[in-house]
Formats: sequence, structure tokens, C-alpha cells
Amino acid sequence: MEIKIIAFGPIAEITGKEITLEAGDINSLKIILAEKFPVLSDRKYAIAVNKKLVQGNIDLNKNDTVALMPPYSGG
Repeated sequence: MEIKIIAFGPIAEITGKEITLEAGDINSLKIILAEKFPVLSDRKYAIAVNKKLVQGNIDLNKNDTVALMPPYSGG
């Protein structure tokens, strides 16, 4: 299914700010992103689905919005 992806910071410089890709879950999305944008395979980035940070693999649904965010630190 087609998923809307928005990217921020240095990730957006690689992918563009907004793209759409076909993916059924986070793992397949990461594979597709690495194939389409090989430089991402060496980068760390956080993933949020519908404004909630996710870790691990979750299923993606039609109309989900996935955000790709560079690592961040705070104090």
C-alpha cells in the first residue's frame, strides 16, 4: 500500500521533504528506502508513524504518515 513519508533535517536533503512509497511494514520500508537511497543504509534515523515514535517492526496502514527524523539529543 502507498504510504506518505515526510523527512526532516539531513534525511530530507537525501530523500526530499515528502515522498510516497509502497510498503506494508517498517522493515520493508527500511529495505525500500535503502534501495532507493543507498546512503541511508549507513545513517541512523528515528521513525514515527502518525506522530508516534516507533521501534521495531509494525504494520503500516493506508493513510498512515511516516516521519523520518535524524538522531537528536537533548539536555
